[in-house]
Order: sequence, then structure tokens, then C-alpha cells
Amino acid sequence: MSMSVRTSLAGLGWAITAITIWSGSLVMLRLGVTTSLNAYDLTMLRFGVAAVILAPVALRHGAGTDKLGTAGGGAMVVAFGAPYVLLIALAMKTAPAAAAGALNPGVMAVVSVVLGRVVLGDAVGGPRSVGLAVTAFGIVLFTHAGGAVTTGHLILIATGVLWAGYALIVRRAAVPALNATAIVAVGSAVVYLPVYVVALPKQIGAAPLTDILVQAGFQGVLVSVVAIYAFNRSAEVLGPVAGASLPALIPVATLGLGVVVLGEPAGRGEVASAILLTAGLVMILVGRPGRRAGTPMTQHFGVK
Repeated sequence: MSMSVRTSLAGLGWAITAITIWSGSLVMLRLGVTTSLNAYDLTMLRFGVAAVILAPVALRHGAGTDKLGTAGGGAMVVAFGAPYVLLIALAMKTAPAAAAGALNPGVMAVVSVVLGRVVLGDAVGGPRSVGLAVTAFGIVLFTHAGGAVTTGHLILIATGVLWAGYALIVRRAAVPALNATAIVAVGSAVVYLPVYVVALPKQIGAAPLTDILVQAGFQGVLVSVVAIYAFNRSAEVLGPVAGASLPALIPVATLGLGVVVLGEPAGRGEVASAILLTAGLVMILVGRPGRRAGTPMTQHFGVK
């Protein structure tokens, strides 16, 4: 097996790991906010636990690059840290897990490629342009197939844009995967935890210990450490377009988990739109990677 094939398989493995965990996390968030914990509790557990694990990385290695700066680090925390997670948790009070699985990563995939084209001058190419259009149509169909559009649906669209912004920042500054994960976790804890303790409503005191431990392990370890690291590694290995678009598979996985774990209905519209999203993703991935004229291929893919 050639080195390039092994590298691609490793990148796909990282992407599948992130997709599986994030799909499960959306279901777990929906379960949490509709049972014993609220959105503020879940955000606290997510970043409180992750910060304890990753603080040594943040303190010892920082951003791992001199291209980020304080403003860039702050933008990463806002775009993919506590504000981002809190918005998703609040949205899922009124939006089902399947809607979150479609809107959040689907919007992220489309906006990431568009931002790469507008901000960095990436060439998208014909097949990928068609793939973007199909993915966008699948997102719209998925949203309407689930019934009335709520405030939660609109919030989820905004979180997809935030996630795409985070991916762009990490790519432009060439922040290594583990460093990016540590910045988001520790920065979120430093900003959010004092506000949570002093000012935000809590239900954690009355929640069963089992619920707290399960959410702390899933949200704080798997989602905030393992999945974010895996996502960043997949983008490093597979390139910016493939790495940013693979999370569009999350709708399919979340739809299935929502049916099995939460008992949420999945009609023909949801299934058809999930297939469209997958087809759009395939077209994005099979298109030849584009680059600006005169730009070395290594620079296009962020290789230094």
C-alpha cells in the first residue's frame, strides 16, 4: 500500500471518528436539555472537563504557531468554544436532533468552501460546485421535511457559519490540531465558567449523578478533546476542502441515532434529503482539488 493511500485512509479514519462522536453528541445534547440538565450545565461540563485535560498542552505549547495572535485565539474560542456549544444546546430545546445534524455541519461544509474561495482564492471546480449546490438543497429540504421551522433552526444555521469561520482561522494560521483543541477548551473554560458560577441558571444540583457523569465523559472528553482533535487532523491530512466537507455526513448518522436513541420520527423527506446531502458530499470530494494560478500545491493545502 502506497504512502499516499495510507495517509488518505488515516485522514478518513480521523474524519469518521469525529463524525461518529459529533453525531452522538447532538443526540446527547438533545437528551440532556429535555431531561435533567439545561444548556448552561451541559456547556459547563463540556469545557470544564476538557480544560482540565488540555491545560498542560495550552500552557506548555500555546498556539504552536506565531501566526495566530490573541485576536485569532479569541475568535477561535467564540466560533467553536463555549458560545458555539451553548447556542447549539439552546437551539435544541425547540429543534430535533436530526435538524441539528443537518443544519450545523451542512451549513458548515458549504460556507467553508465558499470562504476558502472568497478569502483564500481556492478554486472550487465544476464537480465541487455542483456538489455544493446539491448539499445546500439537501439542507433546505431536510429542514422543511421536519415540520415547522423554529428559532432553534435559525440558531443552528448561525452555528454552522461559526464553525466554518473557526476552520478558516485554523487553516490560515496553520494551528496544529492538538494546539487548536487546547486553545478552544481552555479559553472557553476561562471565559465561561466564572459567568456560569455567578450568573447563569443551573439544574445540575438536582440532576442524577449518572446523568452528570455520562454527559461529562461524552461532552468533556469525547466531544471536546477526541472529536475536535480528530476533525483538525482530518483537515490536515485530507486537505482543506475534503476535511471541511466530510462533516456533512453527520446528518445521516444523526438521523439514525435520533431514531434509535430518542425515538424521533424519520419520514421520507428526512431520508431523501439525507441521501441528497450524502450525494452532494461525494461530488465535493471526487472533484479535483483546485488552486489559484501560480500558487504551489503545497501552499494550497497548508503544507509548510
